[in-house]
Amino acid sequence: MDPASPRRALPHVPALDGLRGLAVVGVLLFHDGRLPGGYLGVDLFFVLSGYLITALLLFEWRATGRIDLGAFWVRRARRLLPAVLVVLVAVAGWARFGAEARDAARIRGDGLATLAYVANWHAIFSTRSYWELFRAPSPLDHTWSLAIEEQFYVIWPLVVALVLWVARGSARALALVSLALAVVSGALLWRFAQAGATSRAYFGTDARGSSILVGAALACAWAPGVTVGGALARRALDAAAAVALAALALAWVRLDGQSPWLYTGGLWATEAAALVVLGACVAVPGGVVARLLSSRPLALAGLVSYGVYLWHWPVFVVLSEARVHAPLARSLLRLAATLAIAVPSYRLLEQPIRRRGLPFGKPALVVPAAFALVAVALVAGTSRAVPPAPEPHAAAAANDGELTGPAPATRVLVVGDSVAVALGERLRLVTPRREATIVVRALGDCSLLEGVLPTRSLNERAHDGGNCAARWAEDAAEVRPTTTLVVLGGGFFARAQVGRSWQRACDAGWQRAFEGELGRRLASLAPVAGHLVVAIAPYPVGAWADATPRRLVDCVNDALRGGVRRTPGATTLELLDHVCPGGACTVESDGEPVRPDGLHFDGRGADATARWVREQLR
Repeated sequence: MDPASPRRALPHVPALDGLRGLAVVGVLLFHDGRLPGGYLGVDLFFVLSGYLITALLLFEWRATGRIDLGAFWVRRARRLLPAVLVVLVAVAGWARFGAEARDAARIRGDGLATLAYVANWHAIFSTRSYWELFRAPSPLDHTWSLAIEEQFYVIWPLVVALVLWVARGSARALALVSLALAVVSGALLWRFAQAGATSRAYFGTDARGSSILVGAALACAWAPGVTVGGALARRALDAAAAVALAALALAWVRLDGQSPWLYTGGLWATEAAALVVLGACVAVPGGVVARLLSSRPLALAGLVSYGVYLWHWPVFVVLSEARVHAPLARSLLRLAATLAIAVPSYRLLEQPIRRRGLPFGKPALVVPAAFALVAVALVAGTSRAVPPAPEPHAAAAANDGELTGPAPATRVLVVGDSVAVALGERLRLVTPRREATIVVRALGDCSLLEGVLPTRSLNERAHDGGNCAARWAEDAAEVRPTTTLVVLGGGFFARAQVGRSWQRACDAGWQRAFEGELGRRLASLAPVAGHLVVAIAPYPVGAWADATPRRLVDCVNDALRGGVRRTPGATTLELLDHVCPGGACTVESDGEPVRPDGLHFDGRGADATARWVREQLR
């Protein structure tokens, strides 16, 4: 995330500081839920890193006829390690004293993977989706990109040294190798995405290397400090860069991170735009684009970008919506806290060690000892007893206990997905036993299309809970409810393969399949359901709101209403209108969040909604 600190300095290009600052601002706004495509800032970092590191290596080869690999790796370690080790110690402390006990094991795994700079592969092998970070955030979710960069710092200098040695210093040969590897990387990205393994595509070093490699190819063609000759050529390149910058801005605003187009052209298009902007910054330093990116705020953000990137996500996780309810206040507090840590880190830790090395001891002893101590801190900080998670039907079994002995005449069965699990539990807690029996038979991590079509959950595999409706009719026949409430509040994020393409809500094939399956399931449920009620899903809030365009929720609700129309006697529960009147969703109730994670009704703040549901079901 930071340019190299060369033994022989490259010419300084101020606009590149601003470009780095722009990238980190995009990522911050994305993680704060304010810029849907801000995650593309990482790809801008990758392109810039590939360019600067390769330019540095070429500069050294041309100056000395060789590349001192040991010195290069030492400089990288001095620049990158101190701050990340401090972050890991802070995360260990948070895991011990601030995080939920159930998150300890995950934080430990993430921390040790970050320490080894393999966080991206850890995410792949743990079948985690990047887009799941808003639902179950870890303070180290963002370190996957640092791992890719560090792997590049280890491997790429070896490749450059070998190619230049074989090709007798030919930058053209290195450019051809860079472009060939970029094509291979792009093909892997496309292949993994077509197979539905989008997390493998998004996190894999091999699949994401194209952005770094195209930056490397540009360094072979155009070195820092070399400007374009001729006024017409400068104006043409500057104009092209302005168009490319506008295209990047549009992608950052509009390109949904879960869009299939991301892996079939979206990432490559944004990388190409980043190359044009980068080229203009270097070759036309006096151009409009370069002057814009050289502005002092962006340049200052670029200087501290590494620390800002490292610290911002742990800060965001701590200052969550559940702790700071007001959106604007939360955003400002997050930004202030991030800068309050990152700026001193830059001035007092990162730069002194980068320039002068360790203030004490021998690096050969101090560095391994520091790694060992951080590993011990992570293990100690996450060594907390965590109760085992209940099986999907455990909650149902507990609720079924209420059916033994004398029971009220009113029996409500709640079925559906994880939103139904949470809402049903709150409904049970606010309903006196003498008034009604509430039985929750909903399933977490389920899809109505599981088993009907190939599906992908947020973890990029089949849904652990299976088909949400698999036992609706059987459960109703057993419980004999007077009312059955169907809640499918998370149907908008599950993808399904229709034909040869992966689709989601609003895509025609997905809509037909979802509404058709819902109609069949409701038809089999209706004879034993009592009064059959289907909840119309409210819009998510918080981080989920930005990861989920409202149109997707509207499309799911259209399908829900269609299923109700096809089922005689079924009615809707207008949960959307109650929770989000006029489209503005209620975030708090009695000073507590209604949906702490933005999706699931949980905690005391959800009790008012549960009581409203109870009244509607009478």
